[in-house]
Amino acid sequence: MSAQTPRPNFLRPFLAAAALALIIGGLAVSRVATAADTKDYPAASLSAPTDHAALLARGKYLVDAADCMPCHTGPGQAPFSGGLIMHTPFGGLSTPNITPDKTTGIGNWTDAQFYAALHDGVSPGHSYGIFPKFLYPAMPYTSYTKLSYPDVMAIKAYLMSLPPVDAPRAPSTMSFPFNQRPVLLGWRLLFFKTGPMKMNPSWDEHMKNGAYLTIALGHCQECHTPRNMLQATMDDKQFAGAKIDNLYAPNISSDKTYGVGGWAKDDLITYLHDDGNLVKGSPYGPMGDMTDHSTSLLPVSDIADIADFLQTATKPQNTPPTPAIADADASIARGQALYKMSCAGCHGQTGGGLPPKLVPNLAGNDSVTAELPDNAIGAMLGGLGSWGAPAMKMPVFGARLNDQQIADITNYIRTAWGNKGTANATAEDVKALRAKTRLQGAGSLQADNLGCPVITPSSVTDPGNGWLNIYQGVTPATLPNRTNALIGAVRGANSSISPADLTNTLVAAYCPALAREHGLSLAQKQAALKDFIASVQPLVAAH
Repeated sequence: MSAQTPRPNFLRPFLAAAALALIIGGLAVSRVATAADTKDYPAASLSAPTDHAALLARGKYLVDAADCMPCHTGPGQAPFSGGLIMHTPFGGLSTPNITPDKTTGIGNWTDAQFYAALHDGVSPGHSYGIFPKFLYPAMPYTSYTKLSYPDVMAIKAYLMSLPPVDAPRAPSTMSFPFNQRPVLLGWRLLFFKTGPMKMNPSWDEHMKNGAYLTIALGHCQECHTPRNMLQATMDDKQFAGAKIDNLYAPNISSDKTYGVGGWAKDDLITYLHDDGNLVKGSPYGPMGDMTDHSTSLLPVSDIADIADFLQTATKPQNTPPTPAIADADASIARGQALYKMSCAGCHGQTGGGLPPKLVPNLAGNDSVTAELPDNAIGAMLGGLGSWGAPAMKMPVFGARLNDQQIADITNYIRTAWGNKGTANATAEDVKALRAKTRLQGAGSLQADNLGCPVITPSSVTDPGNGWLNIYQGVTPATLPNRTNALIGAVRGANSSISPADLTNTLVAAYCPALAREHGLSLAQKQAALKDFIASVQPLVAAH
C-alpha cells in the first residue's frame, strides 16, 4: 500500500478501540502525584533551591547519583549526547541525546514533558499518531518514577545548562514486534506502577536518604534483581542478584551470609566510594563504571547512608551457590595446577592479590563466590581494565584457555582459601558465556565490534616476512592449510612456544582478517571466531 493510499474504512473501529484501550490503560497505570505522596521523603528532596547556582548544584548531584552520563554517552561522543547501544534480549537500543540541543536533544522539552519522561516513561510525540511514545524500560524510569517533582526539575535545570550538542540518535536494532512502541502498553499494564516509594515514617533522615539514593536514584535493583522472561524485575527477589551479559551482579541484600549484611560497613563504603580494597575486592565491569561515574562522586556520608539501608532495611535474600558438579574434586585439582601457572603470579598463591591496589584479591571476594560462577568466567574470557595501575590489566584468557580449563580454574578459586562458593562451573557454562563476551578490541577493529583479543608482545611470536597476514583472502577451503603453514612458521621461529601462546598468535593473525570480512553479520563473525579457536586446538597439538 502506498503512502498516499487511504486506510480502508474497516480499520477505523480497530483504531478507535486501540485508542480507548490506551486511555483506559493510561488511567490504570498513571496518576498525578500529590504532596502527601512524598511527605516522608528526605527533606532535601522536597523543595528545589531558589538560588539558581544552588539549583544547578543540586541537579548535578542528582545526575551523578543517577549515573546518567555513562548511559547517555556513546564511544567517542560528547558527554550526554547519546549513542551508546544498550544490548537487550530483544535487540540493540541506542540511547538518546539529552543535551539542550533543540533539534536532536531535549532543548525544546517543557517541564511537563521532562517530568513525564522520568516519572511516567513517556517521551514527547506519538507513535502511529495516537499512541504515546512509550520509553523502553532500558531507561530506568521504573526507578526514576520515585523521584520527587522538585528533584526532577533540578535535573532538568542542570541538563539545560550543558553545552548543546548536535547528535542525531543512532538507529536501534530492536527485533519485531519489540521495535513497535505500542507493544509496550501491555508491558506497562503488567509491570509498571508510577508514583513514590513508601518511606517508613520512623526512619531518620539518614535512612531515608539511603533509601532514596538506592531505590530512586541509584536504581540498584535494575542490575541486582533478577528479571522474568519479559525483562521486568521480580519484586519478591529484590537485590538477590542477576545475570548481566557475561557477568553476575551479586546479592546485595541484608542477608548476612550471601548478601552485604555480613560485610563490615567500612568495607562496603570503601567498595562504593574508594574503588574497593583487598578484603572484599574491587568493582569492575558495569559496576566499575557506576562507581567511577556515580557513587565515588558523592559525599562519603551519602555512601554511609546507602550502606545502612542495604545492610539493615532490605529484605534478606537467601541465595546459596548452586550445587557442585559431579566431578568437582577432579576439576578443582586441575584448576589448582592451572591457577599456579596462569594466575598466581598476579593474584598470589593464596588469592590475596597485590597491594596497595594493583591486583584484587580472590580470597574472600563475594563476586567470585556468588550464586553463579559467571564473574570469574567472564573476567577470564574477556579480560578486565586495570585497578590502580594502568599497566596491570587483567589479560584476555579467552584464546589461551579452552572452556574446560576456564571452568576448572573457576571451580578452584570459588572453593580455595576458605571461599564459600561451590565448584559449579562447567565447560558448557563457559561456552555459553563465551558467546556473550565482547573481547577487548584495538584500533580500527573497535568500529567492527568483533572485539579481537588484546595481544601483548610477549605472547605473540612473529615469524617475519608477512606471515601474520597469511589469512588475508582466506576461504573455508584454504583455512586449514594456511593455519598449518603459520603454525610451522611460528614453531620455526620459536620452537619452545607454548600451545597457549601459539594459539594466541593464530588468533592474532586470523581475527583482524575476519573483522574486515564483508557479507557476514557480527553474530556470524563471532561464531566464526569461536569455531576457529576450537578448530586450531588439534592442529596445535599435532605440531
